[in-house]
Amino acid sequence: MTKDVDIHLDEMKEIISDFLVEADELVGSLDGNLVELESAPGDASLINEIFRAVHTIKGTSSFLGLSQITELTHRAEDVLNRLRKCELPVTPEIMDVLLESVDSLKGLLDDVRCGDGRVHDLSSLLTKLSAAGRPGDGPALTAEINASSPLPEPEKHLERMAGITKSAGQKTIRVSVERLDTLMNMMGELVLGRNSLMQSVNELNACRAGDYDTEKLNQATTAVSFITSELQMAVMKMRMQPIGRVFSKFPRLVRDLARDHQKQVRLTLSGESTELDKSVIEQINDPLVHIVRNSCDHGIEAPEERSARGKPPTGTITLSASQEGSYILIRIDDDGRGLDTEAIASKAVERGLVSEADRRVMSQSEICNLVFEPGFSTAEKVTDISGRGVGMDVVRTNIQRLNGTVELSSRSGAGTTIIIKLPLTLAIIQGLLVQSDDDVFVLPMSSVHETVKTADVRVHYISQRPVFRLRDSVIPIIGLQDSLGMQKSRITMTEKPYIVVAGQADKRLGIMVDGFLGQEEVVVKSLATCLGGSSGVSGATILGDGRIRLIIDVGGLYASAKRTNWMELNQS
Repeated sequence: MTKDVDIHLDEMKEIISDFLVEADELVGSLDGNLVELESAPGDASLINEIFRAVHTIKGTSSFLGLSQITELTHRAEDVLNRLRKCELPVTPEIMDVLLESVDSLKGLLDDVRCGDGRVHDLSSLLTKLSAAGRPGDGPALTAEINASSPLPEPEKHLERMAGITKSAGQKTIRVSVERLDTLMNMMGELVLGRNSLMQSVNELNACRAGDYDTEKLNQATTAVSFITSELQMAVMKMRMQPIGRVFSKFPRLVRDLARDHQKQVRLTLSGESTELDKSVIEQINDPLVHIVRNSCDHGIEAPEERSARGKPPTGTITLSASQEGSYILIRIDDDGRGLDTEAIASKAVERGLVSEADRRVMSQSEICNLVFEPGFSTAEKVTDISGRGVGMDVVRTNIQRLNGTVELSSRSGAGTTIIIKLPLTLAIIQGLLVQSDDDVFVLPMSSVHETVKTADVRVHYISQRPVFRLRDSVIPIIGLQDSLGMQKSRITMTEKPYIVVAGQADKRLGIMVDGFLGQEEVVVKSLATCLGGSSGVSGATILGDGRIRLIIDVGGLYASAKRTNWMELNQS
């Protein structure tokens, strides 16, 4: 008997888990669909889609005995039924109540997921739903659950749900995130082993080229390398998720912000199917929230102001994503008022971020990007959205932690554009191996713009700091060992034969090196806290020769150089 009970409990846990997966997908679509319905109230297919989602959750939760979810979705379903029968108009007030219901539903589902059996007080919300569904002075919606549909016995709904999960399980299988992370770590070790094997084979070829056994080894190594690359791509694809999972949260966010601040804002999305590694998806949400909130608050004007400027009263924010090689581009555009570069420059001088002399020679792009400085804000008053100076610097910091870049451009009165560039994955990157004195470092290829020969440029000294002019920019020069707090270079910096021009966004830095050892796919390993004291190092890797090499954080190098006042020279 005990064994049968255990089997039933295990089946019940699996069925509830399947229900939560399905419910999360349905609830995830409700926010966006409800917001879309508010702007297209006559779209019958959209109303039906929303109704079906709520009805599905209600039916399954009833089978599982989740009474509070059943009651909430039943009341919401009644309102939606009146909407699709045109017995009620689609009003902002009704949408407010339905969206509040979705929020409560998310909380109830989280409780089920955590095994929390507490009972929530939904009386206020249920009363709002009844009032929202009351057509004029007609009778209120029924407050009782239909008694003709009693909750079935556990055995009965176990049997019914088992047939549902069986058919669904034939196409997909759930794998825990921990297993995927373990698989990715093992894949990283395999890449390291592949690199070591190729290094050894290359050394063998140098002394035994043309030998029969060597050729056989070359063929086997090539096959192993190919299979490793294919397996790596397959593992990465398993961890990929569409960025639409993040984008789907923003229609609701923009709708609520616009309603709270009496603005008219339309959000358009594109590229939702673009995929990113799970670890990147998890960390990009907060920076995007900061940017979109700023666009609603600072960017989009009030309807009266837009009309006075000859614009349509409804502002537009566009959120798009696309893939470019091994990187993802996320673009946020708005057609608002744009940035006031004069106000930004004045505030920067006032706070000592730049000197008055620098201000006069800074480009519009450089002035705009001052908004990413810590604590920078031009807001005249603090609101619940902005004005505390803790937004855009957090955006840049979080994106740089992902080995990404962020660029901002703006036209006064025409709007603002922010472009975020992110690697597809954080675990394995393409790196440029450079030699400086007796050390070898890895520069992420995403940060490398070009390389030049020192002999082809004219090195100048400003305040005893070396710089060189590259086209229209004056670029400061640094030595890696000096910047990382290592030993001083034994060679005068200007005697080193090459300069790597690296940077993020509009920031450029010249890094003096002795030579290049080629490009290599490297596995990023994080450093222990006791070893990660340098702001110019993002991690380490093991190369094919078995030696540990540091991976350079170009953004950290730039910040370190700025603290020594070298960056004041980076001007047109």
